[in-house]
Amino acid sequence: MERWQLKDRFIGYLATGLLVLATSLWVYWGVEGMYREGWWEAWYYRALYLVPGIICLGLTLSALAWPWIGGGLLVIIGGGFTGWWWWYISDTVGLTLERALVTFAVSGVPVIAGILILIDAYRRTRLHSETPLPLHKWPYRNMRYLVAVGVPLLVAVVLAIVIPLTEPHRAIVTSGEPGDYSESDQFRNLTVQFVRTVAEDYFTQRQTQYPEELRVEGNWDLNITIYHQGTVKGGGEYQANNEELSLALEQATRNALEGSHQDLNEEDLEDVRFLVNFSISTSFSDQVDTLFSLFPFYNYGLNRSFSEYEQAFSFIEYNGEGKELIEDLVIIRSLDKELILGKIEQGKEFLFGTEHPDEHGFYKYIYMDEELGDRLHTVYSASIIYTFLKLYDYDQDERIIESVPDWADFLLAMQSKEEKTLGAFHYSYYFETGEKQQRFVVGTTALSIFTLLDLYERTGDSRYLDSAKLGGDWLTTMQKSDGVMKAYIRYDSGVERWLYGSSESLLYNGQVLAALSRLYIATGEQKYYDTAEKIAGHFCERVENEGCYLGDDYRSKNPISSAWVIMSLLDFYKINREDYHKDIILRCGNDLLERQETDVSNPVYYGSWHGAYSTSGNGWLAEVAMEMYFFCREQDADGCERYKDALVRVILWIIQNTYSAENTFFLEEPERAIGGIFWNYENRYVRTDSLCHGLNAYIGILDDLEDGVLLSIPEELFRVILDRLRN
Repeated sequence: MERWQLKDRFIGYLATGLLVLATSLWVYWGVEGMYREGWWEAWYYRALYLVPGIICLGLTLSALAWPWIGGGLLVIIGGGFTGWWWWYISDTVGLTLERALVTFAVSGVPVIAGILILIDAYRRTRLHSETPLPLHKWPYRNMRYLVAVGVPLLVAVVLAIVIPLTEPHRAIVTSGEPGDYSESDQFRNLTVQFVRTVAEDYFTQRQTQYPEELRVEGNWDLNITIYHQGTVKGGGEYQANNEELSLALEQATRNALEGSHQDLNEEDLEDVRFLVNFSISTSFSDQVDTLFSLFPFYNYGLNRSFSEYEQAFSFIEYNGEGKELIEDLVIIRSLDKELILGKIEQGKEFLFGTEHPDEHGFYKYIYMDEELGDRLHTVYSASIIYTFLKLYDYDQDERIIESVPDWADFLLAMQSKEEKTLGAFHYSYYFETGEKQQRFVVGTTALSIFTLLDLYERTGDSRYLDSAKLGGDWLTTMQKSDGVMKAYIRYDSGVERWLYGSSESLLYNGQVLAALSRLYIATGEQKYYDTAEKIAGHFCERVENEGCYLGDDYRSKNPISSAWVIMSLLDFYKINREDYHKDIILRCGNDLLERQETDVSNPVYYGSWHGAYSTSGNGWLAEVAMEMYFFCREQDADGCERYKDALVRVILWIIQNTYSAENTFFLEEPERAIGGIFWNYENRYVRTDSLCHGLNAYIGILDDLEDGVLLSIPEELFRVILDRLRN
């Protein structure tokens, strides 16, 4: 190409280069997302990660082929997307100049390229006297198209080869001894011990002695936070360049103590806990990941593949040890039977504390630093009684048997005696006013039937069976012609009439199917079977048409609703032994296993299910995995151990989200919280059904667990961590 030709076409080449850069970045994000976030999904879900790159490539090709049209689309679409993205960031995490600039690299660059293409097209239109270029061979004439397609394709191919070789998703997690990952623990322990020594020397005005192990030079970015009886009493930062770690830690600790505004004294140190945080400078690839973390994902607002928690190394002091922290969550990397046994005992004691001392019903929510409220919930009371009965089978705690009559009386008192809702259970009770909520949910009655039948089987008291039958009779009146249950009936005082919930809930329908199947076993009455059969038929039809991963009018597709289909069909299979139902149960159970998070590099979510971000949902899935393990063995099916392995993983995750002495450093009354399973790491309240699900799963699988370490997940090698900490 002549020199004048290159100069003449510079604007067009620059525009093409910018578009290739933007497309390649989107392809990078898409391919990485397919492997790191979407690998457990079906191909059509994973393919959605490629959509932005494909759109960008399509706009690039259209701009090259039809500059006026393509350039205009780039300006309009790119400008609109950039504006929307900036609005989204400002509405969520806050728009800063840095965030605006980094997002502009992939959203605003196409706008600039579109403007350049329009300028180039205008210039070419004006230069009618331009000397025609000589005719070249096809590859030369279409070089822009080849580059536009070839470079992003090369990026995709390289990533598709490199990521599986380096990605730790499929790393084998050991059961047995944890292995050689103790250097990080030793470092954490030594660090918090030294920080405490500095604090003691600060008050006694002694000269601090520096441990040889912490005489490591680096560029340290430190933050020390002081917790005293659940309150932050001080914080200190310190940044050091080419300085020994011990000196940096000493200065950061002294800064924190000096920032405590004399609220602490030497005697207070006994109850103080130090939180140590190392900030980490990110690499180029980390910066790219952080850039794309600002993009809202296509189906979930919560995603941690490119999380900011990877940019810090934190730990909290406990009994002279440094406990690993991510997002202020103490990470549990090893599970054994003794730990589970301890959580059963702690959980039982926590449940006792959720009972109202006079009404003998139970609370739904427990907020650690707030009062318990004025409302008791029927369905949570029924679930807690059900769990207590399992706990009694486990340890024969006489307090349970002594309390059962009072608990059962509360449950019976919540059943409606009115003609319109005869047999249904009020959703909740306001004990200060004596008002029973005029809302009757089919799931509340169904789960109450679970408990009533269990009580009847244990005691032979006909009151419990009569109440269960009355509840079952009401449930049969709530079924629509297509087999789906009406969700609820409630009285609206504003319009002075009863209103029905017509939306489909897989959870409620599954609960009813399971309850009526059990009621049919107890009574043999055909009406319960007939109603259950219609729900089972509806479930099977949906599985045949949509697959095992299902959603409803309340939730998009998710593992919790899908698991209720499995669990309720397990109960229905006891009264209808058709192989068709067994095949669906096993097929959908296998599908459920594939959706569990097994990324060992992501301990915040390891063991939980994709799409289930609470301990209530994952606790329920733990129960389902436990039941499927035993069902699989009863049917002599293949791969039954996979259910137990999945259960062990999710138990580890649930225990990690359970209040313990180690992780209650931010609570004023930590003893009150011990044993409670909080919602998730972002929301630390306890919903009592989370604890019920967890305890049911622990007790159910306990006899089938081996002694010793059941699961151990590795931490990154300490030498790699230390290199990052040194910045």
